[in-house]
Amino acid sequence: MSDPGVRRHGASRRVLRVLGRAIAGVVLAALAVGLVVPLLHAALVRDDRPALRVRLADPPPGTYTVHVADWGYHSAVIVPQVAGWRLGPAGRETAAFVEYAWGDRAFYRDSDFRPHALYATLALPTPSVAYVEGHDAPPVRGPRALYARQVDAATLHALVTELERSVRQDATGRRVGASAPVRGYRGRFHDAHGAYSWAHDCNHWTVARLAAVGLATSPRGVVLSGQVAGRIIGFTTVLPANR
Repeated sequence: MSDPGVRRHGASRRVLRVLGRAIAGVVLAALAVGLVVPLLHAALVRDDRPALRVRLADPPPGTYTVHVADWGYHSAVIVPQVAGWRLGPAGRETAAFVEYAWGDRAFYRDSDFRPHALYATLALPTPSVAYVEGHDAPPVRGPRALYARQVDAATLHALVTELERSVRQDATGRRVGASAPVRGYRGRFHDAHGAYSWAHDCNHWTVARLAAVGLATSPRGVVLSGQVAGRIIGFTTVLPANR
């Protein structure tokens, strides 16, 4: 006669094996989704940003300095304002310089680091936000690296138009209302065009916007903020990344 204890232990081992295979299957499926979906998204997504309904005033002829900031995990474009523009956030509409960045709504704006939110950020196309901040001068404290180059009036106009097209507009052509102020950020967040994924992230967005006006090469393959410096064209280093 067989020992009941042996039978119980054998059954337990079988259950554990089945559970182990099931968990492994779920993990592999999750990894597959996390790898395949963003790659398909990056390959198939189309630029859904509409043309601006209200055209920006032309800058006076001259040269203007554009900056690109590497904040350590994400990057941003910083442009000078000219007379007639009011592109800064509420309360700082006429700031001398305006910073634009873009990213995942839950992670970037909401600081939602719960496991399911982090998984969605990394694995699935998710809603995005545009960040707008006003500066009196280019930020030299805070960024890991800062780059600058001069552009003419036409290029500045094209770049700012390109950046503004990422911010959702209302029926009148104005930006959609900003979300409530977020602790730790002096600027404001707006709903944005474009879905976020790890293969189409904030640093890819930065290079894509610059590339559209001839200030960077292709954004393909850009994921990390440290890759941005290798794609921008004609910029000099204001703050080195290894300081």
